Amino acid sequence: MRRALLLSLLILACSPAAAAAESVKLLACVPALEGADRSATFEARMRAARASARMQVRFTLQVDEEVVGGWRRVPAPGFDQWLTSDPGVSRYSYSKTVQNLAVPAAYRTVVRFRWLADDGAALARSRATSRTCRQPDMRPDLAVVRIDVVDGGHAVTLRNAGRSAAGAFAVALSVGDAVREPMAVAGLAAGERAVLTFAGPVCAPGASLTATVDTDDEVDERDEDDNALVVTCPP
Repeated sequence: MRRALLLSLLILACSPAAAAAESVKLLACVPALEGADRSATFEARMRAARASARMQVRFTLQVDEEVVGGWRRVPAPGFDQWLTSDPGVSRYSYSKTVQNLAVPAAYRTVVRFRWLADDGAALARSRATSRTCRQPDMRPDLAVVRIDVVDGGHAVTLRNAGRSAAGAFAVALSVGDAVREPMAVAGLAAGERAVLTFAGPVCAPGASLTATVDTDDEVDERDEDDNALVVTCPP
């Protein structure tokens, strides 16, 4: 008898009637280099309750920025207002898309649900939170990785640590107080490395070597603070 009772409880828990009457999903999360192309789409769904005449959903957009930290509400067109179903429907769904998202940040929506009686009184309330849409900074990030002394000069290794390609830029090298002629680079794909060899007398032991990438600030980068590397010439 006890086993039969346990089995019936398991069947009830797994039956469609026991499923949640409301939910919110992250339908699409589109990172992009340009702000106008970044977007997140959320969808709320709910089912009618006994004696309910209409259903309502209310989306609230939240952001978690790396600089500030922690979730907070952020205004967005069409959010923070009640959206009402037609009377008598058994299921109600509504989707919201938000664009021009700032980066780097994460976004989610909190949806509030209400079931209304004929007179507009709330019969029941609920809420649900969507999965997170992460929006990374897609800009390139040029950096000098290392400087080596080689036969006939110095080799400078560069890397684009960003998520998109960098256009044309220049690289300069200073050997002690002497500045070598800058070298032009046509571009660098995301994750790509390049090695430039500056010909000329090698540095004296203990002298400083300074390599700087994107000397003319031609590339809009994610991080501008890692464009130079200073090392000491080996003995």
